[in-house]
Amino acid sequence: MVVTKKVSSADALHRLHQLSFSVPEEVQVRTIDGARTADAKSPLGFYTLDYSLPVEIVTDSPAILAELEAWA
Repeated sequence: MVVTKKVSSADALHRLHQLSFSVPEEVQVRTIDGARTADAKSPLGFYTLDYSLPVEIVTDSPAILAELEAWA
């Protein structure tokens, strides 16, 4: 499933990174145009994306999807 979200703070970004380790499923973060994709479990790639714009979070993890639903 693909969820488009604006990651509004460094805390939210850090929380997503931590959550990705709590599930066995893959969690990918990509730019809206799909030009850049990063594994949320990889700090090097994950922190290189531009979070001033909305991003797409791609995962089949019910836990991650539930957490994203709770984000404003």
